[in-house]
Amino acid sequence: MVESHTAVNLSLFLNNCFKDWNITSAIVMNQNWRHIRHIPCLAHKLNLIAQSGLGEIKNVHKKVKNIVEYFKRSTKANLKLKNAQKQMGYPELKLIQYVCTRWNSMYDMFQRCIDNKEPLMSTIAIIGNMDNLVHEDFELIKHYCAIFKPFKEVTIELSSEKGISISKVLILIKALHLHIKNKEKEPNLPNAIHLMLSKMVIKANAKFENIENQPVLTEATILDPRFKKKAFNNQYTYQKTYEKIVQKVATIIRLNQSPVENEENKKTIPTYRGNETFEIWQQFDSQVSTSTSVNTPTSEAIVELDRYLNEPILDRKLDPLKWWNDRKKIYPNLFDLMLLRLCVPSTSVPSERAFSKAGYTISERRNRLSTKNTEMLIFLNSNY
Repeated sequence: MVESHTAVNLSLFLNNCFKDWNITSAIVMNQNWRHIRHIPCLAHKLNLIAQSGLGEIKNVHKKVKNIVEYFKRSTKANLKLKNAQKQMGYPELKLIQYVCTRWNSMYDMFQRCIDNKEPLMSTIAIIGNMDNLVHEDFELIKHYCAIFKPFKEVTIELSSEKGISISKVLILIKALHLHIKNKEKEPNLPNAIHLMLSKMVIKANAKFENIENQPVLTEATILDPRFKKKAFNNQYTYQKTYEKIVQKVATIIRLNQSPVENEENKKTIPTYRGNETFEIWQQFDSQVSTSTSVNTPTSEAIVELDRYLNEPILDRKLDPLKWWNDRKKIYPNLFDLMLLRLCVPSTSVPSERAFSKAGYTISERRNRLSTKNTEMLIFLNSNY
């Protein structure tokens, strides 16, 4: 974008992108973006929770960070570490550097120190010009890794580019929230770890307090055949989402119906009048003759949704998109709504990866690439 990055110019630029992709429902008039639905990046939220309590272990963090930096800078020290690993029968694993902008890098740095504990401590003792890690330091590191291993797993799950992630959010966030609460209750925790967990619980409560009130998340969860209603602890939230899905499916049915079909649905279904010579049937026949049976979009939506919900839960490891593709003729209207929900990414990680690939593609030696060629190169890099 060569123009000044003002709100007006950014709005015009994004509107042109929407037009190129035929996303007409997102085009904003007069740069009023308030009605655009915003799905926050869940990985960013997890990172904020993880960062909230790190001040309690800053001394250990600083010590480990300095050690890793020293081994990264010094080829002699790194060679001594490799020799120690060989002699002690450890795999030759390099230490991992912490990068503040790279999620889970602190966990990776600490875990690699645990994996190299004996050769690392031996090498530091031989070099002798830096602080060595003591038993208490490793205890804090072990507690930290036990707490943050699920954070890394959830981040990987939600940052997937090839599979559905939006429908997993409610389940994974609840599991993570429960994990840190249970860790906080463990006996004999070091004081620093207990304080860290307390801060994380407070941050998690604030970040995920109203997560079940986000319709895109709840609707995507129900429309994933692996989860459906199993992801809901709150029956009221489930019922509210159920009703919203019925409304949206009914709207899809109305839009798909032709005017002729709408008129036919309003017609009265003929009733069998029986033998009119018998007076005993007259009262019943008069009631039947005035009754009508109208098939409404709402009733069709309820029938289709209930039939879907009553199907067996799909195995979690199977592909929900293949399941839907096999049943798109059975649930045609739900299928249309599913396409609008399960395509939503739960994090901005995939787009950020694309930005990074663009940075690698347009280098100092390739700074005259045209926009078209750059787009094609990034597309090929991402898809082949």
